[in-house]
Amino acid sequence: MRRRVGILFVVAFVSMLGAAACGGVQEQVQEQVDQEVQGVQDQAEEAVQGGRTQIEEQIQEGQTQVEEAIEGQ
Repeated sequence: MRRRVGILFVVAFVSMLGAAACGGVQEQVQEQVDQEVQGVQDQAEEAVQGGRTQIEEQIQEGQTQVEEAIEGQ
């Protein structure tokens, strides 16, 4: 009987340790996924900002050309 209780205690203890270890792995995976997602979001924002800046420069150049053409008439 004592042996059976001891074995059950050890099994329960090992199960709890296993669950805790799995939880730790899950947290690590979640942190890694969060970092990857943040990196992709940052890259996307940089690309959008770069595109926006380029469009604004092209608009400004177009306005300048139009103004110069009007003044030249």
